[in-house]
Amino acid sequence: MKTIRLNITTPMIQIFWWRFSLIVLLFSGVLGNAQPIVNPQQKYPGQSEIVTDYVEHYHINVNKNNQLVISQDNHEESMIISDKGGFSAVESIVFSDLSPIKSYEAYTLNTINGRQKKTDVAHIADKKLDRQSVFDSDVKLKTFNYANLTSGSKKVLKYKIEFADPFLLHRFMFATSYVNEKRTLKISHPETVKIDYRLFNIDKNAIDITTESKKGVTTTTFKKENIPAMKNDGGAAGNMYETPHLHFWISEYKTKEQLVPVLGSVDKLYAYYHNFISKINLKESADLKTFTVDLTKNCTTDDEKMKTIFKWVQKNIKYVAFESGYEGFIPREADKVFERKFGDCKDMTSIITEMAKYVNVPNVNFTWIGTRELPYTYQQLPTPAVDNHMIATYIKDGKNIYLDATDANVPFGMPSSFIQGKEALIAQGSLYIIATVPEVDAQLNNITDVVDITLAEQKIIGKGVYTANGLAATQYRNIIGDNARHRKEYVFSLLEKGNNKFKLSDFTEKDFDNNDQPYTITYNFELDNYVVSSGDEMYINLTLDKPFQNDAFEPTRSQTYDHDFLSNQSYRVTLNIPQGNKVTHLPENASFSNDLIAFNFSYSKKDTTVELNYNVQIKQTLIAPQQFALWNESLKKLKENYLETIIIKKNDKN
Repeated sequence: MKTIRLNITTPMIQIFWWRFSLIVLLFSGVLGNAQPIVNPQQKYPGQSEIVTDYVEHYHINVNKNNQLVISQDNHEESMIISDKGGFSAVESIVFSDLSPIKSYEAYTLNTINGRQKKTDVAHIADKKLDRQSVFDSDVKLKTFNYANLTSGSKKVLKYKIEFADPFLLHRFMFATSYVNEKRTLKISHPETVKIDYRLFNIDKNAIDITTESKKGVTTTTFKKENIPAMKNDGGAAGNMYETPHLHFWISEYKTKEQLVPVLGSVDKLYAYYHNFISKINLKESADLKTFTVDLTKNCTTDDEKMKTIFKWVQKNIKYVAFESGYEGFIPREADKVFERKFGDCKDMTSIITEMAKYVNVPNVNFTWIGTRELPYTYQQLPTPAVDNHMIATYIKDGKNIYLDATDANVPFGMPSSFIQGKEALIAQGSLYIIATVPEVDAQLNNITDVVDITLAEQKIIGKGVYTANGLAATQYRNIIGDNARHRKEYVFSLLEKGNNKFKLSDFTEKDFDNNDQPYTITYNFELDNYVVSSGDEMYINLTLDKPFQNDAFEPTRSQTYDHDFLSNQSYRVTLNIPQGNKVTHLPENASFSNDLIAFNFSYSKKDTTVELNYNVQIKQTLIAPQQFALWNESLKKLKENYLETIIIKKNDKN
């Protein structure tokens, strides 16, 4: 069986604070006075472009109105080192209303007859950033199409942006997907402003850090040189797990009258967040209240009411990201979401919490959370960079039920897969709770495939019942959706087994649209050229499905792998022994377990049948690089059992 992975930049998740910060998507640039590169193609084999210099310089000041004023100067330079293509002719700057571009310059430098010739970019355009996200903003791209690019060309991009909000400064990356010869972050601020920072995935000793004070302004410089390109491995948990980077924030600043706190603690972060939700849903909506009361009229418990409300929002409020400015942080009024029938994660949270009030269900709360692509805790990083998502939390008898309506198929009572294991910041009026979202137990995400097969010479004729539960069913429902055109292809990919001669004859689905029930497929199939014959013996491998057999990690892999959720896959294969034949060999039973994976195989023989029961359980969702060897060793043992065959021999003639 093939494993289908759902590519939800989680469903449709990107980084909260990134929406309002400037990030260049394609790194570029080299200074005209940079040191010449000797044989760059030999120095950087396999590279078509390198970043020769990248500088971000923040200037932080306090104006006469006692407000922080923040700007950032960027200077990026890159060099094309191959004339065989593979380099980028387009660079982009991300900007928004909260991080507007104030100036920019982009051009190509080519050396002709010993002199540098400057060519302005051929085309500049603004366009909407096409990025699915549950916490989005009015983010746009300013794109630059460079001209006259060939081996030895230098791309130069200079620009200045301003930050409208001191809470929304972004991270600095010490490595990118390109080789970087030098990357520099500078932060300049007056003595009245206090700056703090935290490094991730890199030690202080690996960076050149200097501090200089001049005329009341302190400049801290972080510089790193000769940085290899970071790989983008499939199934990665997220770049922030391994990529060296830095987050900095303004802790506080002094005015003549007072000391103004900004960030640096969870209390300060929650105060900032709470300001966004304290001013909404202050007036009762008659239409929404009447609808909610009628919707839940047959519910007798709070749990039934919340389940009904949650499922209605899942199915009837369409996810749309259309924020502008601070709307990227402030949920919309619940009655407006009800009227429009669309919104983002914050809007879904707004209407869920408000509908709960209308039917007197207490303790349903706004909740901020970072998806699994962000590896931070609130203590590590008490800034908006820790979060990129919002959900509702229903607290009942001390138990937290996490309600993420952006996943239209997750069952009530289960968290969406992409928030499992993450800390949640749950609003409690002026107070808050930090709780960790549990991972859904593997047995609740069980997949079973019960197959009955008969032999027709070299062909297998079979029928089966495939059942997916919990987050496994949710994933399949999200992938398949209502795509009738490709539905059989999706189902085929779930059920394919044995070899490439597998033929799905027909199938019937049950409860696909009912999130409360398992997703079940009843099917018939044929499998040709599967049985191996030698003389009067037949060799048959009963492990028709072989989950994870091709999922060993390559030696070059460097990024943490994410399984999305814990799972248990169980298979039962029953072979009807052809008349006039007998089983002469059954493989030995086997079992194995460690921190990452467990499996067992059990063979049994009855009068006219042979049965194999086996299951494979994933015991850990995130597999770190230091565990790759253990995972590969475990798969090697698993695959040994996948190779086992039974032997059937024709009865001797009397």
